[in-house]
Amino acid sequence: MLKNRKCIAAAIFATLLLNQAISQEMPFEHSPEPELSPENQLELENQQELEEQRKQILPPELQKNFIIVEPVRVHELNPQLTNYASDSQILNGLFEGLFTISPITLEPQYALATEFKISRDKKRWAITLRSDARFSNGEKITAESVRKSWLRMLENPASPYSSLFDIVRGAQAFRNGKGAIEDVGLYATDENVLSIYLNAPANYLPKILCHTAFSITHENPEVYSGAYELEISAPRKYVLKKNPYYWDKNNVIIERVSFLQSDNPDENTYYYNTGAVDWVCGRVNQNQILDTKAFQVNAEFGTGFLYFKTSNKKPMGFKTSALWDYPEFRAAVLEAFPWAIIRKNYMIPATTLVYPLSGYPQVEGFDFTDAIEASLKMKDARKKYKIPAEQIIPLVFYVFDNEFDKAEQEAIQNALLPLGIDVQIKGVPSSEYYATIDSADADILVTSWIGDFADPLAFLELFRGGSTMNTSGWHNKEFDRLIEQAAVANDSERYNLLAKAENILMDEAVVLPLYRIVTSNVIDVTEVGGWYVNAFDHHPLKFLYKKQSKLNSENIVKR
Repeated sequence: MLKNRKCIAAAIFATLLLNQAISQEMPFEHSPEPELSPENQLELENQQELEEQRKQILPPELQKNFIIVEPVRVHELNPQLTNYASDSQILNGLFEGLFTISPITLEPQYALATEFKISRDKKRWAITLRSDARFSNGEKITAESVRKSWLRMLENPASPYSSLFDIVRGAQAFRNGKGAIEDVGLYATDENVLSIYLNAPANYLPKILCHTAFSITHENPEVYSGAYELEISAPRKYVLKKNPYYWDKNNVIIERVSFLQSDNPDENTYYYNTGAVDWVCGRVNQNQILDTKAFQVNAEFGTGFLYFKTSNKKPMGFKTSALWDYPEFRAAVLEAFPWAIIRKNYMIPATTLVYPLSGYPQVEGFDFTDAIEASLKMKDARKKYKIPAEQIIPLVFYVFDNEFDKAEQEAIQNALLPLGIDVQIKGVPSSEYYATIDSADADILVTSWIGDFADPLAFLELFRGGSTMNTSGWHNKEFDRLIEQAAVANDSERYNLLAKAENILMDEAVVLPLYRIVTSNVIDVTEVGGWYVNAFDHHPLKFLYKKQSKLNSENIVKR
């Protein structure tokens, strides 16, 4: 999922390792493993801890409204159409899928589903829905509701994540306009049972179904499947109210959640200090926050990187060189790139694309500059493709307007100049940047990507040949083959295959990794319950509650 801008925090952080999820295959005749709790309770260490936390909940009259301050932007409220991380927080309140991610373990939990069974050949999944699942208009959520929701996503070319369903029989052909809707392997075999027919075994399916894009939507965009429904949508303000038909409404404590938008750090700091807001995920003046234990800063499951865009993804009439389609020229750039200078200002430098996961093999990335090797690679590339040594090759960068300072831009230009490369760097305002990617007349673009589920595929799907998320245009048959093989492998072998695929990405010099994303929030977890630090920055609204009043003499100051 795209991060709107580079995250920089000046606080101490803790790097969190993600747990593997759904690691065991399950036979058709059996129910899921215990970690997928049918009761949908948070994955706390034990029930006693949950009960102790519940005792801290303030009276209902103090749970009327929970106020979140976030950066200014217009939210896309169709979960099938957005790939922005900034939309996910509001969407996880409005919509729900068959599974959801535990904010503690980051493993899949049941949401609208209650159980699933897998056939002997591992290609057919039968998922049972809750009998009490309802949309916000009171309409029952059935297996057919789920099927129609996912088909709407597949038939919409603007859905960025629809290619994740290419594992479903007939889905890829249908979304590309080459197959019939009845051939898509999604069937309502009973009112509450959805059958999914896969092309090959995929035991990571629950991870994918946790993704916001697979939340269940209604044909009416003002009808919701989650714990809340939208009450107010106004400039710089969204208000959600509790959904009276939500299946788990008795465990949703907060009546209303208000998203107020501000990019003014002074204003945000003042309102947090005075107790007017409960959570700030926008800018603040860190040295002026009175409640220092409210800072929640941690490494997120994401990577910031530069990547090459091939000619087939560039707009018509693009004048610059097509030489960047060839890995030999790209490799010369990566050898010469001034890594130390560019990475020194990032809190957590990254040398590879995939965020390190437990059990994932180490992939060797790019961590130092070798000017001599770069020169030799460029010389060989020019000779192979008959490019004269004196010919200047243009290389156009598109970056956020604050991504590199003047000294860093000069360092990039000076490092590549001896290779006969003329570097042009164009800064684009962060608010406009992602909307320009498709039409950008650029050879290299910058992005920051948050993995949407705890798996290397969350990153590697960005470069798979048939992926709807592939904005680079690069494709490689061996890379795609390894991704396909990984889909049917057991967990251990699957990670090895995906690591081989990432190595191809590195060898082909498509990606220039820069940093791991760091996220920062201001929220005091001694005052707010149900909020947990995690590597997805994932905080479901349905679990939040107030357990201590913010307004007290220790944290009130005059403006």
